[in-house]
Amino acid sequence: MKHYGWLVSPYTAKTRSYLQYIKVEFVDIAPTTWDLYRKIKPKVGKFIMPTMELDNGTWLQDSSVIIDHFDNQNCFPSIHPQGATQALASYLLEVFADEWLPMAALHYRWNIAGNKSFATDEFARYGFPMLPRFVGRKLVGSIAQRMQSYLPILGVTEKTYAGVEETVSLVLDCLEAVLSEQHYIMGGRPCLGDFSLFAPLWAHLYRDPYSTYLFDGKPNVVRWMKALRSNPVEQGPFLSDDAVPAKLDPLFRCIFVDQWLWIKKLVRHIDVYCERNLQAKRVPRALGFDTFSIRGLVEQRKLITFVQWKAQRAETAYLDANGLADQWLERVLEETDLSAQNCIPTIQNPFELKNFAAVLKKPNSS
Repeated sequence: MKHYGWLVSPYTAKTRSYLQYIKVEFVDIAPTTWDLYRKIKPKVGKFIMPTMELDNGTWLQDSSVIIDHFDNQNCFPSIHPQGATQALASYLLEVFADEWLPMAALHYRWNIAGNKSFATDEFARYGFPMLPRFVGRKLVGSIAQRMQSYLPILGVTEKTYAGVEETVSLVLDCLEAVLSEQHYIMGGRPCLGDFSLFAPLWAHLYRDPYSTYLFDGKPNVVRWMKALRSNPVEQGPFLSDDAVPAKLDPLFRCIFVDQWLWIKKLVRHIDVYCERNLQAKRVPRALGFDTFSIRGLVEQRKLITFVQWKAQRAETAYLDANGLADQWLERVLEETDLSAQNCIPTIQNPFELKNFAAVLKKPNSS
């Protein structure tokens, strides 16, 4: 099997770490620009990473899809706790890391001159390895510009810089508190949330040299990242009694107050589109812009509809919990206007992936 992705890619870090944990044999390949345009894009339809080429010629794309492919085989160590509350918490961390933390990853990479130069140099090193670096930097200029263009799309502007940075500080403080007592987020073995959070924190904020300072005074977070980067191994079971560490409550409160209020707004926009387009087989990739809030700071953000597919994973975990996670949710949501019953929206027009694209799921589709 072949795993394609660069070290600067957070989603690649997520899948690479997972594949190392389950000890599956794979060849790790940093694709050149030629590989991306002439080999990967024709197979998955996008200039994107990570991707995987299986031994039977099948291609996989999207970090969650890649992990699901192996996890569903039931012959590898599971990264999903059996407890309903821990399982939900793990999926919530995946949605947060994959769809909210990119604001921080892009902010620290492209709004800090030293990190911007470092990232551009890395793009050139991987994309055009045979060319002199100064030539490669010019050739990857369009790629770097495209990455920077996502900042306003995600709502990262001068209005929200402070909120983005406060979110990162909160994440690192909560992780340091928990990881000072145990090896991984949910105990002695990594869950989906570990691999998901590790990805942007390591591949962007820690590895980019001018934001490494964020981890000063966070030795246990650094230890955790280094373990997931090189040798993630099981050190024990998940926490007993389906417990989620209380020291993570501020992080989960932030997730619900900021990200999930935005997701609820996105879901409403998707529902309105479907009501107005009854014969539609898919929803546009974006539905314009709407306001969002991060740590109380308000800005506009593009309504990227794929986010709903990732959110469905957490919604399914909540429904599967059948009320068992409500006590934990009520604890997390104390002093907010949210409750266990309204913090996660009901998704009435779910998506499924077909040919690497999100389409509306048919009523009886499994």
